[in-house]
Amino acid sequence: MTGPAGSLRRIDKLIQEFRRRAGMTQQQAAELAGVSLAGLRDLEQGRVAKPRVATLRRLATALALSADETDELIGLSLNTQIPGYDLWVQVLGPLSAQVAGAAVDPGSARRRMLLGLLALAPNEPVARDSLLEWLWDSEPPETAVALLQTDVSRLRRRLLPRKPDASANRLVIATQSGYQLTLGDQQLDLLAFRKLASAAAESRKQGDLVGACEQFKQAVNLWRGEPLTNLPALRVHPATVALGRERQALVLDYASTAGELGRHSEVLPFLRDVAESDPLHENIHAALMIALAGSGQQAAALSVFTDLRNRLATELGADPGHELAQAHQRVLRHDLTRSEQPATATRAHRQLPRDIADFTGRETELSVLQARAARNAEHHTATTIANIVGMAGVGKTRLAVRLAHQLLAAGKYGDQQLYVDLHGHAPQPPADPNTVLASFLHLLDVPGDQIPQDLDSRAALYRDRLHGKNALVLLDNAATAEQVLPLLPAGATHLVLVTSRRTLALDGTHTLPLDVLSPTDAKALLVQIVGPQRVNAEPTGARDVVELCGRLPLAVALVAHRLQARPAWRFEDLALRLHEASDRMSELAAGTRRVRAAFDLSYQALTTEAQTVFRLLGLHPGEDFTAASTAALAGHTPTHTRRVLDHLVDEHLVMVTNGDRYRLHDLLKDYARDLISAEDIGYRRKALRRLLRWFSHSAVAARARLLPDDPLLLPAWSEGAEHLPIFANEDAAFRWLEAESATLVSALPAALEHGLPGAAWRLSVALQAHFRFTSDRSVWLDVAKTGLAAARAAENKQGEGWTLNDLGVAYAETGDMDRAAELFAESIAIRTELGELQTLGRVLGNSAIVHAFKDEFATAISEFERAREIARDVGDVFFEIGVVNNLGETYQRAGRYDEAIAQFREGIAMSDKAGHTRNRALSLHGLGSALARLGHHSEAMEPLREAIDIHHRAKSRADEAETLQTLGNVLRELGDEAGAIGCWEQALTLLEQIAHSRAAEVRKLLDNAVLSA
Repeated sequence: MTGPAGSLRRIDKLIQEFRRRAGMTQQQAAELAGVSLAGLRDLEQGRVAKPRVATLRRLATALALSADETDELIGLSLNTQIPGYDLWVQVLGPLSAQVAGAAVDPGSARRRMLLGLLALAPNEPVARDSLLEWLWDSEPPETAVALLQTDVSRLRRRLLPRKPDASANRLVIATQSGYQLTLGDQQLDLLAFRKLASAAAESRKQGDLVGACEQFKQAVNLWRGEPLTNLPALRVHPATVALGRERQALVLDYASTAGELGRHSEVLPFLRDVAESDPLHENIHAALMIALAGSGQQAAALSVFTDLRNRLATELGADPGHELAQAHQRVLRHDLTRSEQPATATRAHRQLPRDIADFTGRETELSVLQARAARNAEHHTATTIANIVGMAGVGKTRLAVRLAHQLLAAGKYGDQQLYVDLHGHAPQPPADPNTVLASFLHLLDVPGDQIPQDLDSRAALYRDRLHGKNALVLLDNAATAEQVLPLLPAGATHLVLVTSRRTLALDGTHTLPLDVLSPTDAKALLVQIVGPQRVNAEPTGARDVVELCGRLPLAVALVAHRLQARPAWRFEDLALRLHEASDRMSELAAGTRRVRAAFDLSYQALTTEAQTVFRLLGLHPGEDFTAASTAALAGHTPTHTRRVLDHLVDEHLVMVTNGDRYRLHDLLKDYARDLISAEDIGYRRKALRRLLRWFSHSAVAARARLLPDDPLLLPAWSEGAEHLPIFANEDAAFRWLEAESATLVSALPAALEHGLPGAAWRLSVALQAHFRFTSDRSVWLDVAKTGLAAARAAENKQGEGWTLNDLGVAYAETGDMDRAAELFAESIAIRTELGELQTLGRVLGNSAIVHAFKDEFATAISEFERAREIARDVGDVFFEIGVVNNLGETYQRAGRYDEAIAQFREGIAMSDKAGHTRNRALSLHGLGSALARLGHHSEAMEPLREAIDIHHRAKSRADEAETLQTLGNVLRELGDEAGAIGCWEQALTLLEQIAHSRAAEVRKLLDNAVLSA
């Protein structure tokens, strides 16, 4: 069962316990009971959902069980109302549900309310009208009954196992008047609480005060706060209010029983909790006073009386009642049952590893963890649990140890410190929590013959021994949440630090993902180990070494220790060695410690499929990747691959950057590349070809959406065309190209290296669509050159024509008009030879623009007119509008402004008819510029502002900046110097973002404007 550890017993574990106590083997017990050996094994391994009562009675006789033990065994069987799976529902605190140990989300807020309402009245019908009233706040819609039926059906499915048997249908049943939730006391904490409360009352009645105290403690430990705290609407429900009174009554009975034994201190935390929830409850406060005084805290007990007396007078105008006054007199007279065994200080077992002198940085993380611990201890009753997670070598353990020692130095958690390495990522198997608990109990002074055998009992005794203490527990290198859960103490006085390379699903845990060091902290670590003199003597070399280590603390520390042991080494020499090493991982070592060894343990813990995907990521070009591109690389579907990537993220071998993008730490990428290099070369080539062809198909599709009238033929090959991204509009295509541009640029040389020149030149041409909108000239020229080389390597004339044109545009953008004209001429010759009129027209247009910039206006106008004829012949309206605009620009450069204005007005009309907003913006800019040249500055304002708005929405930063510059010039002419400066500042910001060569020109405008102001 997934239930309150240590408070309820499982039938399989109970049978095992009784058999071992009797000193029998399974074979012996089976023979004596007259059952088969296989049947007994099934019982002890929990594979029998509902054991037969007759079988259990025979076992009870064979094992010489008492009448009470026999009744308990049979009762556990009868109470399993829904056999076949483990369900655990909790209402004594936030509503939660678990199936087979895994948390289950009931669904919508209304379904959570429904589960809460049914669980407040287990095994009893809840009227439909009552459900409707609470679920819809007294105003249910006309369809409420149908919606309630749907919610019940969906809730039932959420709470069932994957393969429910027929009996599971009795979980949520429809009654004549409503619905009923059918559960046993091993499936609902409320029923478990009531069963334990009843048992405690019976034990007290029979005079077994010690047994009663244990049962009271188990019952009250089921409470995790106020009932249904995550369902605020149900806090005023009569059943919820009544539950609070049940808890108060039980705590009072517990306090009275414990007081008779002199065990006052063990009830103090529970009395404080209920007193805080009901600050005017006199009987609770009276019990709290007795418990405090009985624990030797007479002053605190008297303070409770004084505070409550003042509150009663202020808020109710009343005096303390008889019970409170009597408790006050008992405290004053010391009329209390003292503890049978005087409290003695428990020997503090300081199990923490030593702190290290060269620990540096992490000040923010330490502050966050300290604040969290302080806040939780002050405001909560639950144990503070901090889970520090991160990749291998990032310093999780060192951070946890440093925090622990800082807290101890500050006088906190001084009663007990426990430490264990759980071997979550180690050569040996993960530590068994049962064994760990035995070790902890030994340290807590429990004699070996008194340490229970089963896990639940050990965990209960462990929590009991830590109860009331200020304990710090460091669970290092955890493997799973299941490994950690039994090792968690209970109570707000404790702090648990868990470190793990994987994200653990632990309720109520503060998870701190630990990243690599900041540049400042990484340098400080170098200084700490190597010394400030050597680091300060070579600041550049030291910085390079840190970055080549990926700022991973383990890697930085190892190379620092190597340098420390080699005084003759220089940082620059080590940086060069790391940079040029074919196997950088082997260089990151000192003595017997190696970064590779730490990574090996993380890698070996993966599933076979996750290992395969991780290795393949060593081939992925670029700094980051997506589930879709990884799917193409691995040959899977994106949905399946995303699950594998999520697993790698949980193991901290892959990082999520934003949205659906992931990346590998630099050192992990080297590690993955080393692993994949050992694979068959054919396997590696096939995987990479799949990815590169997928990128090629996707990039061409994005380009087609951005430039629908400037077609680029899709690749002839079909491989890689599966699971392509869908571009619903231009914005989606632009965003995909923008996000993938760096990866696509990195893919170009990889495509050439692996014999895919066709993919390479198509990637190059597709990227021009991205560069055209962003004007990223820092890489545009290199990409265009690589694309041309790829087309020629493929001996593809069409590709050569495309890439010659693109390279010409790139040179023109950098201002090399002569080289651009030569390339356009070569492209024109190839396009003419191939008879590709549509693409020929575009090259002619580009060539004409270059001639216009060279003031060769006659040649430019002639080529524009030829290009326009081609556009009309092939019906390419989009391109024709572009030619009209460029012809207007040429007339304007030639000083023929009236002809320019006529061209731009024609371009606007054609754009409006065809619905081409970007061409309209270009025409508007040209019109505004020409009007300004003629001195019509006021008239130029409207078209320029409209053009800016269109360019901004299209994210065409270069065009927006150019139009802003023109508008600034117009505003200056109109005497609005401030407005002009504002336009130029916006333009400069845009141009600097894309590293545009025109930024210097605009900066000069601004400088002159400031000087003249």
